[in-house]
Amino acid sequence: MHPSNASSHMTQIDQYLLNLALDGDADSFGMLMERWRNRIFGFIFRYIGDREDASDLTQETFTKAYQNLNRLTDPASFSAWIYKIALNECRMRFRRNARSKLVSLDKAQTIPEAAVMDESTPEKLFYRSELQRVFQEVFTKLPSKQRAVIVMKEYQGLKFREISEILEIPISTVKSRLYLGLKTLKALVEKNYEL
Repeated sequence: MHPSNASSHMTQIDQYLLNLALDGDADSFGMLMERWRNRIFGFIFRYIGDREDASDLTQETFTKAYQNLNRLTDPASFSAWIYKIALNECRMRFRRNARSKLVSLDKAQTIPEAAVMDESTPEKLFYRSELQRVFQEVFTKLPSKQRAVIVMKEYQGLKFREISEILEIPISTVKSRLYLGLKTLKALVEKNYEL
């Protein structure tokens, strides 16, 4: 059996831990969760823009995955499966919040100290901070489908075929959503901030 496309992010160790977890070993699932936590947190955080919510949703994603492990019919598709759960959790949170709250700068982006030291004037630092705030604000206004593709491609580094498998859409649709999303994002940033 050939592994599915999105399984390229699965290592042999991941596969081994997953097989043990599928056989009922909860500790192995815990280890697998730790290996995937940063990747899934990164996806959720970029998608929703709030660190606290992202932490909660990451936990909910893995809880749901563990509760539904018996539904994973093809272990080789674990990567696509866990991303789908994370994306569903994000969408449910947006629906619960109806209109998602705008993210404050300190929650949206933490500027590393080194980057602050590189800024030679307060004006440059302010410009950068303001640009990050505007970007995060307009990013949450993108349609959910476009936002998901941008995060998976630009921030998670997934291949088009992997995103296609996760979202269960043709590769051509993934590409068009990415193109439209980036075009819309650029227009929104330009509209809200004179660059």
